[in-house]
Amino acid sequence: MLYKKYRLYDEGIEIMIPSDIKPSDSFVPSHNSWLSKDKRTVINVTRGAADLTEDTLSTRLNEYYKSFCKDIRHFDCLHVTKRVINRRTYGEIQYLSHVTGYCFYNIFLLGNYRKREFIVTIQCMESDRAANVHIFENISDSIRILRKQEEDMEDDRHAG
Repeated sequence: MLYKKYRLYDEGIEIMIPSDIKPSDSFVPSHNSWLSKDKRTVINVTRGAADLTEDTLSTRLNEYYKSFCKDIRHFDCLHVTKRVINRRTYGEIQYLSHVTGYCFYNIFLLGNYRKREFIVTIQCMESDRAANVHIFENISDSIRILRKQEEDMEDDRHAG
């Protein structure tokens, strides 16, 4: 499978998306979306509004978990963990959700970018889960916060 590289947020974040999953329209500048041709797979990358550091990651992940339990009618959590992707720690919630009679498999990744929430969500039909597991892992493993942005932040810190 071929992947296409996307650079987001002023070239600060890089992610690889399968080339058969195309960008979809988003009206919010902090939100990037991709949709498969058959509309069975959706990928979203969002910068959240809340402050987030690695120290507060567990607390924030727990808050998201509780809100999912409360707000998603048919929420079936499969896995909650922390994982390291390219030397950065992310919180991850894998779950099943049922919407309009269909069951979806979801991966929710929470990390930080410039001390703000950075959220990647990947969703497919539950029946497509086995076929997509390695693709979803490749997408997750491809996330990079680019060094130039980190160096700019270091320069700002030392200048102040």
